Order: sequence, then structure tokens, then C-alpha cells
Amino acid sequence: MSIASMTEIAFQSRTDIGEANYFPKTFTEIAGAAGGKVTPESQVNAAIRTLTTYVPTETLTLYVAVLAALQPPGKETVSGPSWAIFWCFLIATPLVIWLVYITKVKTAGMPIPWAPLKWPLWEMAAGTIAYVAWAFALPTTPFGSFLWYSTGLAGVIVLITSTVLGLLAPLFARPLNP
Repeated sequence: MSIASMTEIAFQSRTDIGEANYFPKTFTEIAGAAGGKVTPESQVNAAIRTLTTYVPTETLTLYVAVLAALQPPGKETVSGPSWAIFWCFLIATPLVIWLVYITKVKTAGMPIPWAPLKWPLWEMAAGTIAYVAWAFALPTTPFGSFLWYSTGLAGVIVLITSTVLGLLAPLFARPLNP
């Protein structure tokens, strides 16, 4: 999915949107909210969205493009700037999630939540963790410089991370008070 899905869940969790006492807290409700609906998804759709909602595709796409642009032609090893690029996008991921969220809030004509406790903290943390897992799994990852790194391990980590983030989402669901 994307940052748009994560921020849609956070937006649907605001107490000034829809029913005052409702916020998505089950797998099916979270999956529905990721799609911009206040109604739950079917169990099958919820399972698929559980695996894909917390993948920050926007920052990952830019990260891959920047890595590719800075990779010398014909060179398959990781270069020194790869770590700097990784860290820049690691910092950018929660910032982008917050910016997309406040854009949704402002577009809806509501005041921007400046207090950190009113931010979509779960989505910001989950997106950042997912970014690390996916950056770890890319072919030209800077993690490839470690002797213990393997593509098999990277694939397992991506699957486990995506599953665990989806499973933890209902535990961290909370209403966001404006």
C-alpha cells in the first residue's frame, strides 16, 4: 500500500471525523480505513491489506530511484554514499507520513495538530520500521556490506516485518483527538 493508506487510517481515527466514539481497531476496520472507508473490509481483503498497509511505498520508490541514479554504471557493490542515502530516507519517512497526514487534516478544513501526541505516531513508527526492512531487502542495500547479510534473510525479514506490523496495528489503534 502506501503512506496514503497509513495516513488515511490515522485520519479515520480522529474523534472529529464520523462518529465521535468510533475509531478503527480491528483488522477488518483498519483495512477498511486504509481504503478510506468507515466500514470494515471482508476477511480476505483485510488479510491482504494487513500485509501491505504499512509499506511506505512513496519513500521507498524515491530511495530506490536515488540509489539507482547514484550507482556507478556496471558496479554491483554498495558504494559509500548508500549509507548516507539510507539515513536520509530513514529520517524522511516519518516526516513524510506526518506531512501527508496534516495535508489530509488541512484539506478537510480542520486545524493542524501541532502537538506530538496528536500525531499519527503508530503510523509514523510502523512506516519507519517497514522502510528499514524493505531497504534491507533491496539488491543494492548498504546492509550488503555486512558479512552476515543474505538475500534469503532479507526476504524473511520483509515478510515477518510486514506481518508483525499488521498484527500489532489493532493493539496500537487509538483515537486521535484534534
